[in-house]
Amino acid sequence: MKLRVLVVDDAAFVRDLVKKAVRDTYPGCEINEATDGRKAVTMLNQREINLVLCDWEMPEMSGIEVLEWMRSDERYKKTPFMMITSRGDRDHVVKAVQAGVSDYIGKPFTRENFVEKVSKVVAKHLGVKPGEGPAFKGMPGQLSADVLMGKPASASGGATKSVSNDMGGASVLMGGGAKQATPDKAAAPSGSAPKTQAPGAKPKNKARGVASVRFGSGGSAKLVLKDINLQEMIGVFRREGTLPALLEPAVADIVDQDSGDVARINGYVRMMQAQEPHPDAETIQMLIRFVDDDEDKLSVLSRFIAKVR
Repeated sequence: MKLRVLVVDDAAFVRDLVKKAVRDTYPGCEINEATDGRKAVTMLNQREINLVLCDWEMPEMSGIEVLEWMRSDERYKKTPFMMITSRGDRDHVVKAVQAGVSDYIGKPFTRENFVEKVSKVVAKHLGVKPGEGPAFKGMPGQLSADVLMGKPASASGGATKSVSNDMGGASVLMGGGAKQATPDKAAAPSGSAPKTQAPGAKPKNKARGVASVRFGSGGSAKLVLKDINLQEMIGVFRREGTLPALLEPAVADIVDQDSGDVARINGYVRMMQAQEPHPDAETIQMLIRFVDDDEDKLSVLSRFIAKVR
């Protein structure tokens, strides 16, 4: 039997990174993809899938709804399902556990961390180790809630350790494999796109709010925004520790202060430049390119933009 994997995410950038990591880990496997939960269900009805790697926040049908549908279908009651999401808070982890998730990883995450978690899920549920052929046997049940929450497994459960540091903002989307990604083809988005400045120049625009950004390498920054639209944002932050790399994946948490709604926008570092003319410059200007197409996220982002522009 051939190992068939379904990758579900509305962001093509994320799907490409996940597919590349899976292909490198399991040569010869068959990889299918879907851009939202509804298309994922259609694909699950059309062919037998042995492993699902699915985003939580998607248009049409969310990842948790896909998981609940699978667990209600006799064919997919025990099929391994790993949730991939920027929602790393405990409430969402518990909800995923209750729905029958096999494992859970928060965005952004390193390539190494992703491969390690996928390898554990596939070895436990399908009996295949990295680099082995596509044939496998058996599909045991899902991990227990204790194991998924990072607690030691009981002697009777026999499960290995699972999610621990991946739950919150410290978990990091393909940072180790960022060099495999390619920048988007468009030179700049249409409309009032953020514009870069000459090296050493100070930002001319007034601040347009603050966004919390988590990087693939594990760091984070409070980005004081100079401009933002639905495609990208540009701002400055104070350098603390190691800088992220170009093309490194990132997640921007943008809050609508009136409603309290949070848009966790997936993107990557498209540009960085120092704001002082010396190697130890403390103020860095950064441009983050967004890769999300989720309507709910873009709605929150649109409201934020309307208030700060």
